[in-house]
Amino acid sequence: MANLTADVDALLHKAGEQERNGHIREAIETYEQSLELEERPEILQHLGNLYNQSAQLDDAIRIFTRCVERNPGSPGGFYGLGLSYYRSARVHEAIESFERVIELDPEWIMARYWLGIAHFHRGDLDEAIRVYEGLLRVAPQFTVAWFHLGVAAAQKGDYELTVHAFTEVLARNPRSFVAHYHCGVANFRRGELDKAIDHFRAALEINPRHEKARENLRALEDMRLRFS
Repeated sequence: MANLTADVDALLHKAGEQERNGHIREAIETYEQSLELEERPEILQHLGNLYNQSAQLDDAIRIFTRCVERNPGSPGGFYGLGLSYYRSARVHEAIESFERVIELDPEWIMARYWLGIAHFHRGDLDEAIRVYEGLLRVAPQFTVAWFHLGVAAAQKGDYELTVHAFTEVLARNPRSFVAHYHCGVANFRRGELDKAIDHFRAALEINPRHEKARENLRALEDMRLRFS
């Protein structure tokens, strides 16, 4: 038993060195060799991550499935499984995996992030918005979540939420073209013409070649002239 443990430890050391040196294929082979000797949860986790990183998604799913079967209380295993499913376009299974992560560890921010993306790509805007709002209650400084919340709200036609979310983005990144553009559209839909014009002008300062923003600005400026 001691010799077996030493052999596995030696293989893990070798695999770690290969991984750190960027030799991913060799590291995968070495982790697989170590699994043949002893199926440790940490080996499954490392191997699954490498399969995920190298886009070998069927193998990643195989390994992470073994990981969660062996240790059903492993949020890391379910997180890796969720990513593998999502990247394989198996969105429903990805959602189930990410929800399991959150059950096990409600503070796992990236699981909430990917859960929101999965709902969004499935076309369930209400659920995506719910997930992102929950994430932002836990991590209000997560700018990317504000961005995705704004996009989902804009697609749903919730212009008040669109402005709120993208205003948070602009507070952290004043030169976000997308945030200015969506705020321009949302402000126009809310009848706030001057704010819409200001946002389209700001958007064009960032990306002067964006024809749709230029067309919108021209139309709104003409509208303001007619009604002034």
